[in-house]
Amino acid sequence: MAAGPAYGGWETVGRQRAKRRQAGGRPAERPGVCEGDRVRHRLRDTVEELRSSEFWTICRETVRRAVNKYHTTPKAPASSRSPDVGAAKVLEDQEDDIDLHQTTLDLVCYGIGNFSDSVASRYQLALLFLLLETLQIPRVSCLLFDPLFTEWEKSFLKDCGMVVITENEARKRPIDRPTLFYMVHCGKALYNNLLWRNWSPQQLAQTILIGNSFKGIEERSPARILHRDYTYISYILPVTEEAAFPDSNRYMDVFNDTSIHQFPRAKLDAKPREFWEGAAEPMYQQCEDLEIIQNG
Repeated sequence: MAAGPAYGGWETVGRQRAKRRQAGGRPAERPGVCEGDRVRHRLRDTVEELRSSEFWTICRETVRRAVNKYHTTPKAPASSRSPDVGAAKVLEDQEDDIDLHQTTLDLVCYGIGNFSDSVASRYQLALLFLLLETLQIPRVSCLLFDPLFTEWEKSFLKDCGMVVITENEARKRPIDRPTLFYMVHCGKALYNNLLWRNWSPQQLAQTILIGNSFKGIEERSPARILHRDYTYISYILPVTEEAAFPDSNRYMDVFNDTSIHQFPRAKLDAKPREFWEGAAEPMYQQCEDLEIIQNG
């Protein structure tokens, strides 16, 4: 089952009144009917703006190359597609074999923020919709969590066909199938937690991560601090394959320092057994720059 258009289903979002939490813990009303409509229209416009940008054109090819090995199920032939798909689109698909297959990936999105009132969050959500569309990931296979989501935002995402995670996992989600994690501008501890929870060649080989550049983290962090506080990032760096998203003045504040990361199975298998054994859960007791919202 392929994902629908990036903005499909937006008009079905519920419009009940609810509350949201602002800075300082003060509750505030979520968007009303008119404001909710404006949010939907802005998001639709943002998706179309990104879709037509050179930035997305380059990102799309970068992501396609990274996930190519997970495309195994042939898509329907052109003759069985909707009649409104033009000949030019069919030819474009045939020129790129990856478009002729449906992905086996799941997608998990963390930390996208309040897209109802944050411009950066809205662009990041728009890119998520384009990823689902391009990679042909069913929306039911897309899971999202942010502790700051309002009730309106949760309802919006659910009505778009996606799954909202109800518990703060602190990014410690184990996987058992190929999974793309979409974690733009999350804190280092969250990437570290994700690596720890999937610390085996079998799991990391099935992990694709879009987030802050690990190379950039290494360059900006003293080696002693990186090894002490973010052990799993430090350990995995030598076997990480990373492809940077393009620089863009237009989207500098939204996607700067973003890369797609993979962990090739051959490099993981080359590590000795003791590299994988005894992986202790990160505690961050000495960490002075922890960027994570803990349960409780």
